[in-house]
Amino acid sequence: MDSSTQVQSFDWKHLFFSFEGRTRRSHFWIGWLVCLGAGVVAGWLPLIGAVISIALIWPNLAITVKRLHDMGHTGWLAAIPWVVGIVGSIVAISMMGFSAVMNASALENEDPAAIMALIGPAFGLFALMFLVGLGFLLWIGLTDSQPGDNRFGPNPKGL
Repeated sequence: MDSSTQVQSFDWKHLFFSFEGRTRRSHFWIGWLVCLGAGVVAGWLPLIGAVISIALIWPNLAITVKRLHDMGHTGWLAAIPWVVGIVGSIVAISMMGFSAVMNASALENEDPAAIMALIGPAFGLFALMFLVGLGFLLWIGLTDSQPGDNRFGPNPKGL
C-alpha cells in the first residue's frame, strides 16, 4: 500500500495528553465532547467520580492549549477562565458571607428580601463567570486556524 492510499489514523493520546503542536477545530470539539461526556458520567459516581473529574483537567487543558496554538496564541491564555472562575468564586463567597453577617437579624426572621440580598449579587457574579467561560469556549472553538506554519508547528489542515 503506498502512502497516497493510506488512511491517516487519529492520535487520541496526543490530543488528550500532549501540550505540543496544534489541533483542528473539529478535533477540539470531539475532544471537548469526550471530556464532557466523561465528566457527566463521573458525576453519577460518588467517590471515583471526583477523582475522574480531577483527572479530566489535564485532557481539557491539553486540547485547549493545542487549539490556542493552532490560532497562533500562547497556551497560557487557557488560564483566563480558570482565573476568572477561582477569583469570582472567592469574591462571590465573600460577598455572601459579608451579607450574611450584615443581615443576620433579618435572616433569623426569614425575610425574603434579606435572603435575596444575600444570594442575588452572588448569582449575578456566577452568571458573569459562566459567560466568560462560554465566550472563551466559543472563541477557541469557532475561530479558524492560523494559515500556514506558525511557531507551534505546521497547520493540521495541511494549508
